[in-house]
Amino acid sequence: MALHIHHGFREVPSGILVVSFVGLGTIYLFALLMTFGTPVFAINVYLQLVYFSVLVLSFLGATNWGIAISASARGISVSLWWYLVTACPMALGWLTLVVVSPTIKIVLLSLGFFFTFMLDVSASIRGYAPPWYKNFRKLMTTAVLIAMLLALVAIRSSIMNISLG
Repeated sequence: MALHIHHGFREVPSGILVVSFVGLGTIYLFALLMTFGTPVFAINVYLQLVYFSVLVLSFLGATNWGIAISASARGISVSLWWYLVTACPMALGWLTLVVVSPTIKIVLLSLGFFFTFMLDVSASIRGYAPPWYKNFRKLMTTAVLIAMLLALVAIRSSIMNISLG
């Protein structure tokens, strides 16, 4: 049974909707909380946003890996490059952890989420993913990119610049 948040998402399994929106809510919570409180609080929330986003990117890459395995089991030919490319979100997440600049971290995360959405679109076009997947990921990616923009604004605000400059 699927929740009926939007008529186009009737086929999205309820578990996917719930877990996805909890994750999205967590990203928004971190992005918004970065603007409040002491510099120490803002930095801690910023770090939690980065760590959580890296985990989400890794999960999304693994999801595309799983979609490819499922497509292959249904007799759809999946090339080797697809499996290699689906590891890129994890690698980009790791790179994000290595980079020092908070602004560059948020930009890399944003690029990672956009890149993963491009994988999702490709998976849908190739018939790897279920029919509802592309539109659902479009909504989620747009929302995450807006949250990343909020985080970028918070980083550039005076409270974050005091400590992260």
